Amino acid sequence: MSELGKHLITKKETDVLATEYEKTNYAAINTKRPATKPDSKYYTYDLEVLQEYINMIREGMEKTGIKNKGIRITLGKYPEDHFDPRLNSAYSGYQTIFFSPEDLDSSKQKISAGTDDREGLPNLNFGQICPPY
Repeated sequence: MSELGKHLITKKETDVLATEYEKTNYAAINTKRPATKPDSKYYTYDLEVLQEYINMIREGMEKTGIKNKGIRITLGKYPEDHFDPRLNSAYSGYQTIFFSPEDLDSSKQKISAGTDDREGLPNLNFGQICPPY
């Protein structure tokens, strides 16, 4: 049975979280950046791409016997210099997120940088970041 209801929050609750982030972490991050280039605040992904990725990692984890499948969202930052030809060059130097498959039952030590190759499955990146718009 789905436990989705235990994870849903209201617009009012999201406003609290977003305001708290903006007043604290986001404000601190932007003290180190030019005023004309505030860091990214949110990230968007095409729903079809995200669904395809979820389906791919679900199938891959099932093949390796992982029972409690999850997805990790890790914060990262694009380097100022060339990173990958698929990257929108306007995103250089901005914070990003990337997705990774996660075995929620794993007793392995978690790698804090989120860069381990979980079960040989790829990670997902290259959504849109705002700003820049």
